[in-house]
Amino acid sequence: MLWNESVDIVVIGSGFAGLSAAIEAAQAGCSVIVLEKRDFYGGNSWISGGVLAAVDIEIQQPYGIQDSTQQMFDDMMRAGRGINNPELVRLICSQSYSSLQWLKQDIGVEFMDRIDQFGGHSVPRCHSVIEIQGRNIINPLIKRAKQLGVDLRLNTSLQQLYQNQQTEITGVKLNNSQQTYNLKANKAVILASGGFSAEIKTTDTLATSLADSTAEVLHLAKAIGADLIDMEHIQLLPCASPDEQGRGIAPVFASYVVFPYGFMVDVNTGQRFVNEWTDRKTRADAMQALTQPAIGITDEQGLINAGEMIHQHMDDAVIQRFDNLSNLADYYAMPYPALQNTLNDYNKSIQQRNDVAFGKPITTNAKPLKSPFYALRLQPKAHSTMGGIRINSQAMVLNKQAQAIPNLYAAGEVCGGIHGISRLAACAITECLVFGRIAGQQAALQAYQK
Repeated sequence: MLWNESVDIVVIGSGFAGLSAAIEAAQAGCSVIVLEKRDFYGGNSWISGGVLAAVDIEIQQPYGIQDSTQQMFDDMMRAGRGINNPELVRLICSQSYSSLQWLKQDIGVEFMDRIDQFGGHSVPRCHSVIEIQGRNIINPLIKRAKQLGVDLRLNTSLQQLYQNQQTEITGVKLNNSQQTYNLKANKAVILASGGFSAEIKTTDTLATSLADSTAEVLHLAKAIGADLIDMEHIQLLPCASPDEQGRGIAPVFASYVVFPYGFMVDVNTGQRFVNEWTDRKTRADAMQALTQPAIGITDEQGLINAGEMIHQHMDDAVIQRFDNLSNLADYYAMPYPALQNTLNDYNKSIQQRNDVAFGKPITTNAKPLKSPFYALRLQPKAHSTMGGIRINSQAMVLNKQAQAIPNLYAAGEVCGGIHGISRLAACAITECLVFGRIAGQQAALQAYQK
């Protein structure tokens, strides 16, 4: 092989997983190149909500929250319907606290002074980065990587993984706007290229806005013997709106206001149809069974409970304000008497602290809803892909015989088998950090042992 360039470790992808891997490998003394096919760093991580699930007893206990890594493990397995790899899930849960502290103390990421409970979690354990923007994690990661001498390159895509006769990964074939060239990986290659949600065959209303979240890296990994798992499982985000493109603002408004302090109804009946705080798959399935988008309803008190930050995530093209329930019903062509009964029943459940109809947890600061009301249309959109490359607890890529492919690691959404049928909310960033760091550490350790 004629190599144009060489480096110790090559990282494919510049999101949470890729940058975490690069930082760990560089800290261990390896030379690292990070390759990003887009013209900006971060990929989907950049546009994410920047919320991660972690068990942090020091933060949780003052609020009276009783939590444990076992409890988080149970929640993740329940959301995944039990087909998750329990060894990998336990790693995420047990290292969630250290990953959160790593971001805060080593990387300098700033978090909001709050802890939230998202759908599918049994207790509040979701930590929101300032402004609820993934870029506020990506930027500090990039800064740290550059401080460590990591070489970051944009507009560069992976074309091929090279192997020798012993099936060891030896390097990669790359393409940028100027040339195709071969980069030798003296120690290892780490795949952190993300999912393939743009390739999902869905209607326009369900499609994501990221046309380049594609599966080429999975095809290349499969070509050199990597095993793929759970490719049939796609997660739909049950808090998006058909009234805006891509992810938009609806997921933040729904997650922080509607689901904890309001309710969703079927337009045709004016009645609730699901526990608004259950796991994503249960909600998405129930919403897809409707003939029209669901309507999420909350009130002024819900906005107050969510905090000042929620006003940054409101748009009157998506979220409507109504002086009374009758106007709301008329606007969405809903049966008003049925909607009024739904509101009365829901308010009664708030007062009694017991949602008899659907079993939704009632928070201590939830109050009966009253005018004025806020509402928006909600419809699931393709969000993340559960399937991908099979890895072990050292983030090593496995072949169909469950043997590690030498010198090849993977982390983040490019991997499968971790979340089962559906991922528990806010666990994506945690997973990326945990396995990204493991991949970087193990690749560097392997390099040292060589």
